[in-house]
Amino acid sequence: MTGLKLTAIFISVLLLDGLVLPAFFGFRENFLSVIALIMTTVYLGLTKNYIFFGLFFSLILESSRGLNFGVLAIPFLFTVLVIFLICRFLNIQYTYSDRFSLSKSALLVLMSVIFVYVFLFFYGRGSVNSEYFNLVIGLTMVLEATALILVFNVVFNKKSDYR
Repeated sequence: MTGLKLTAIFISVLLLDGLVLPAFFGFRENFLSVIALIMTTVYLGLTKNYIFFGLFFSLILESSRGLNFGVLAIPFLFTVLVIFLICRFLNIQYTYSDRFSLSKSALLVLMSVIFVYVFLFFYGRGSVNSEYFNLVIGLTMVLEATALILVFNVVFNKKSDYR
């Protein structure tokens, strides 16, 4: 059931990111899809299933944007490795009881935005475009991550959805 929920969220995000937000608001640099990939592993935990779903969704995102094979999947895997290493030292696991906790949600938003920059570092092969450190882009990522956390809180409302 969790896979079905993740698929529905990802298809909705893909439509929002590719069609709705650019058409209505003129967003050229939108990171909603990347945040959705990373949010799955940070929010639900690092399990084989969620990493597989993230890898599968990154391949779908590559094909929908017309990118070469592996352009987003390989940085995603490296970002998952960084998330795994950080989770070994810090307890950033989101639990069922933390679902609507403001402090844990704010921490998750901050971690997601940081991991998007880690993803962009691996995507840029060791460099990040300096235009991505713009205040507007940073606030857009924070708002998108906050909206996704609210969606995840509502959709994943059972204890069995969490690791």
